[in-house]
Amino acid sequence: MSTSPTQHELHKLVETDMLDVIPKSIVDDVLSKPPFTVVPGVVNIRDLGAFASPYVKHNLIYRSGTLSPPHPRSLPPASLSMLRDELGIKLILDMRNDREIAGAPDPVLQGVQNVHLRSTKPPTPTDMNAFLENGGIRGYVNMYEEILDIHTPSIQKALEWIRDEGTPLLFHCTSGKDRTGVLAAVILGLAGAPADVIAYDYSLSRVGVEPSREFLLAMLKSWNADWTLETPGIAKFSQVRKDFMMATLEMVDGKYGGMEGYVKSVLGFGDEDVERIRNNLREE
Repeated sequence: MSTSPTQHELHKLVETDMLDVIPKSIVDDVLSKPPFTVVPGVVNIRDLGAFASPYVKHNLIYRSGTLSPPHPRSLPPASLSMLRDELGIKLILDMRNDREIAGAPDPVLQGVQNVHLRSTKPPTPTDMNAFLENGGIRGYVNMYEEILDIHTPSIQKALEWIRDEGTPLLFHCTSGKDRTGVLAAVILGLAGAPADVIAYDYSLSRVGVEPSREFLLAMLKSWNADWTLETPGIAKFSQVRKDFMMATLEMVDGKYGGMEGYVKSVLGFGDEDVERIRNNLREE
């Protein structure tokens, strides 16, 4: 008899507090099935089309966290083969900063382009006070609004690839939640996915990061030596919640008139570009 979580149970799993452990047997089962993709050593990897069909076709857009696991700092040969040959990845787009890349560089695979485009400026230092209000929503909206502002080179590259190449790409940061989550929201929003679909895709990272949860929580210390789990605001800053993305989408609607308005007014895409991107994203 199958012990796989139902879709309803998965909806409950994504609401698990980041400081609470999800049993390994459940995590392993969930991560072995769509929308997640099994590539040993890769954090939080999934196929956008496995969940967001028919807005995004299967096996075209992959999102993940780091491609260099903590121990050892390289993927096994079988995982490298899976990325290139089974998933057919043609572009790996790395949204991390230089320091993150130096500590865990992406693999170089024959026939796969590796692209890293720096943000237009360093991110604003995180103000934990912003995460004390409204369950952390204000802090996350501020952070994701800035990602849309300063990671325009990476976002533009992803959309140009979809428009011009239409072949599988993988984009990632370290955890596959924030920078990656914002780019995924841009793609899904442009494809016409409803806000609740975009927010649920974002929330799946709560389960996706579980195998690396302790490592990611420890990384907070490397960002600011004064931070502890008792620091005011950090409990909310550590979370993955649908309402963070829902509020971000509301901000985008108010500021740009939606993701289409963002890619046109900020990135300079035209009507024809948007139509080609949508056509290449959607199921035929």
